[in-house]
Amino acid sequence: MLEQSRYRFEDGEPCVDVKLSSIEQIFDNRDPAPFRDRDLDPELAQYLLDAGEDLSGHARLRVVFWLDRAPAGKEIEQAVHAHFEDEIRRIGRSRRRRRRTGQVSLVLAMVLVITLLSLSQLVARLVPGSLGTGLEEGLVIASWVVMWRPVDVLIYDWIPTRHERKVATKLLEAPIEVRVGTGPA
Repeated sequence: MLEQSRYRFEDGEPCVDVKLSSIEQIFDNRDPAPFRDRDLDPELAQYLLDAGEDLSGHARLRVVFWLDRAPAGKEIEQAVHAHFEDEIRRIGRSRRRRRRTGQVSLVLAMVLVITLLSLSQLVARLVPGSLGTGLEEGLVIASWVVMWRPVDVLIYDWIPTRHERKVATKLLEAPIEVRVGTGPA
């Protein structure tokens, strides 16, 4: 696989290497909080998600942060895990919101389908000739077009969300290592 050649393997597991000059590069500089549990830098978070996507075919992956000197404690590991726990919660909220939207849309669409099909039958009886036939067919087609979005939301929208959650969960469960040095070339 082409994506895998971008990553180093160690003990049979792909490694996502992150080279940093200081620990401050990990965090979002826009966050004024003086605590280390603040958000990850958006570019770093996106890089990790992209790497997780690239390596989604592997059972596990490892994230290795390379620093000039070792930080005190486990602040990097805690920050990365906290970020992906929040990401998984965000994905869950988004999925629930889309499902509710799909359910409401389905109810509205069913009412519209019944209304449009009833109108098509009425038009078929009241308007003679090709005009009546055209209006009847147009109303029937419109009734099924109304169903497109609710069906799409309820049946197909969960697929990319499931994959997104799988990638975030893999990153949450990935061992986080902090090593001193410049890292691999």
